[in-house]
Amino acid sequence: MVRKTLKLPGNVLAFMLLGLLVSSFCDAETPGTLVIEHGPRNSKLVALTFDACPTGREDEYDERVVEALLHANAPATLFMSGRWVEKNPEKTKFLADQPQFEIAAHSYYHPHLLEKDNNRVMREMKRTQAIIKKVTGKTPKYFRPPFGEVDERIATIAKAEGLTTIQYDIASGDPDPGISPQRIVRVVVREAKGGSIIVFHMNRNGVHTAEILPEVIQKLRQKGFVLVTVGDMLKEGNGDVKTTETRSYGKAP
Repeated sequence: MVRKTLKLPGNVLAFMLLGLLVSSFCDAETPGTLVIEHGPRNSKLVALTFDACPTGREDEYDERVVEALLHANAPATLFMSGRWVEKNPEKTKFLADQPQFEIAAHSYYHPHLLEKDNNRVMREMKRTQAIIKKVTGKTPKYFRPPFGEVDERIATIAKAEGLTTIQYDIASGDPDPGISPQRIVRVVVREAKGGSIIVFHMNRNGVHTAEILPEVIQKLRQKGFVLVTVGDMLKEGNGDVKTTETRSYGKAP
């Protein structure tokens, strides 16, 4: 009897193996599949985070946001989509070279991942990791899902790709043109607690972001908060870190 060996293209075989890896994570029901909502509450640490999503506009970079952070010497974690990085390589490299900034991933095309199959989700993550590594020389450790939409499946795939999924406990609402600058400042400062992760935008989707940042930073510090990156916040964590395994989130404002 002649045995025939089925030869598969390398990319197909790779995705099959990745699919098996993800399935094994899910089947094992490991407690390590985490979506982090905030850091330790018994601290005075607060993390400012900024999403750089692709917008399709010619100008997707709000340099005023970056200038405000640099002027205030305020650490921040920047969640970048792969397409945004490809369109803004020099800006990305500049940001990655600033010691106060931490570069993180935000998918490639910025799709609704809950609607995509495992292979598409993995491609979004792998492609983003590759382009960020190519441009900056750094491989992100953290991932924020587009639109704030995530469930256990997405977080498990992220974990298989070496990424920790990061959400937030305070949405600034900065993309909403109907929200006044004063309200953004009031809500963010009022709601901030130890371990808070606050989401803003740095791609000009944040209508008033650059305008309100200096006041937000000043008032948070006046309340005794210490601004840190997400990575530094989690290094300081002592068990009081909010995580979840099976929750689906709605869209970020």
